Amino acid sequence: MKRNIVSLFLFITISASGQNMPDWENPAVIGINKEEYHATLTLPSGKSKCEEIVSLDGIWKFNWSPQPDIRPVDFYKNDFSVANWDDIVVPGNWQMQGYGMPIYSNWTYPFKKDQPRVMSEPPKEYFSYKNRNPVGSYVTTFQIPPGERDKRYYLHFAGVESAMYVWVNGEKVGYSQNSMSPAEFDVTSYVKPGENRLAVEVYRWSDGSYLEDQDMWRLSGIFRSVDLWIRPQIHIKDYTLTAELSDNFASAKVDMKVWLRNQSAKKVKNYEIEVLLKGRDNRGKKVEYKMAAPVKSLSPRSVNIFDLSCVLENPKLWSAEIPNLYDVKIVLRNKKGVQEQFSNHLGIRRMEVRGEVFYFNGKPIKMKGVNRHEHHPRTGRFVDRATLETDLRLMKQANINMIRTSHYPDDPLFYELCDIYGFYVMDEANQESHDYGLRNKELGDNPDWTLAHIDRAVSLVQRDKNHPCVLFWSLGNEGGHGINSLAMADTVRALDSTRIVFSDTDREISDIYDDGYLHPDRLRELAREVNDKPFFMREYAHAMGNSLGNFKEYWDVIETDKSILGGAIWEWANHGIAKKKMAHL
Repeated sequence: MKRNIVSLFLFITISASGQNMPDWENPAVIGINKEEYHATLTLPSGKSKCEEIVSLDGIWKFNWSPQPDIRPVDFYKNDFSVANWDDIVVPGNWQMQGYGMPIYSNWTYPFKKDQPRVMSEPPKEYFSYKNRNPVGSYVTTFQIPPGERDKRYYLHFAGVESAMYVWVNGEKVGYSQNSMSPAEFDVTSYVKPGENRLAVEVYRWSDGSYLEDQDMWRLSGIFRSVDLWIRPQIHIKDYTLTAELSDNFASAKVDMKVWLRNQSAKKVKNYEIEVLLKGRDNRGKKVEYKMAAPVKSLSPRSVNIFDLSCVLENPKLWSAEIPNLYDVKIVLRNKKGVQEQFSNHLGIRRMEVRGEVFYFNGKPIKMKGVNRHEHHPRTGRFVDRATLETDLRLMKQANINMIRTSHYPDDPLFYELCDIYGFYVMDEANQESHDYGLRNKELGDNPDWTLAHIDRAVSLVQRDKNHPCVLFWSLGNEGGHGINSLAMADTVRALDSTRIVFSDTDREISDIYDDGYLHPDRLRELAREVNDKPFFMREYAHAMGNSLGNFKEYWDVIETDKSILGGAIWEWANHGIAKKKMAHL
């Protein structure tokens, strides 16, 4: 099933890319020359220690154009001088650094609603009337050591809003949209020893913006980290780490699938994949398990899957209250030694729905949740680690145990920290088309948009699948209804059958019944009527600004009904943007 989904992506993307319309106004083009989505290979906090990763974050050269037809078309060429361009900080949104205008909208598109086009004429009072689709042109350089041979080079963009083209040394590499998920490109054939020039052209709006109509500040640019991965020709392409508990919780079968890729033109032999698992059991005893899989041979330009497993006796369980984790190291070696290695962690837990009750580690629990946008008053969508950790510590102090990533996948570091601090996470796909109406057919039941919906489901699951904090895959928020939400649900279940699928706009495909902003009396009544699924309020108590009422009345109802899983307050923080004070005369 996974292979069929990937094949569908490749077929539609390649066949559609030649149509007579811009890529950024064509919903059938979600990427050109992009690598397949995969797990975060190493823990984000350890990136600086990973020899394969070279950070390209920092000061880049930048030019802002109010619309595409006056952008510097040839800026990507090696002989194009950007010496007089401005400097900009990457990662960061360009609106937070003085370019264009940040726009706050609940659900109205900030451009003319005319899918899939974003260049149609809007009302005159719109910012987009004179600034039809601003374009940011970015340039930086990076070094390739002269003696470094027989390597693969990958550019990894963790988040760019909303669409981008990439060039290396004057050669076009590819295209991507889907703002909140990673885009990775193999640039091996484009780089050279010494200095290399990287040029990125970012469009503020694209057809992808029709699925990014979230209640938030509308910002643009390269807002998450950019890395260059320098990898061996034979490397770990992806891996999935799972643990299945026995019925009595006395043991756990740990399974690992590793996708090993040979990018060389030769057949290779005598490799080994090794996985080391360390920690303590529930009696406090140190445990160490070694799983190994011999790799007898790999054909040229091939990908092979290897399965490893072990049984862990008396495992310590992971929960929001006691987030026990086991250290995991994944190693690829041959006769010459270690070729690459990554660090991760494993949390062992079980979630299940029995009738109308949600059970975690065998017991019914309550989700005391909040919705959380990625927002900082000075840096916009980019949230530094110190601010993120402050948020999580404050949540712990407030007895919050659940976070909904409203309404898109967050920065990878967020999930690592939720694993460590202990939070139940509803991980949400970057899919909302609110301006067309809830359960709309224009995008939700339109086959032209099927690929884009599936892409947002695949990118969600494939990146975050190894995090124990993630209990729910949400298909998005306030979106369409029809074939595309069904395709998303089928895709998620095909990729990962171990977690709960959630949808707020299509209850038929959701494992959880959702309603929001109910009066406590109506919550009590409706929860009694719904008897085939747990009941959850993805949003209920509105707390932006100085509000938040009827809180005790809500929880009196929630605590007395076993079928009500809980709810998530809207929202964790108010979304102000800092402005300079005006001097008094």
